[in-house]
Amino acid sequence: MKIGDIVTRKVCGEDMQFCILGFYTKQSTGERVAILAMLDPTTIVEASVQELAPVSPRGIFALTTNLYVH
Repeated sequence: MKIGDIVTRKVCGEDMQFCILGFYTKQSTGERVAILAMLDPTTIVEASVQELAPVSPRGIFALTTNLYVH
């Protein structure tokens, strides 16, 4: 799997779709963990590419976790 892939995961017994935003490794266990963004068909929007601004990996982690990224 890689960043940008669409994956499914059970949430409350239902399959939900997510987009992989990134990965990190838990220092305590060595387990590889994916950072996911839930895809919600009720909030799909479109935008001109010129309106979009890039987000750094550090910014993605800051939005999705309280872990410190070095």
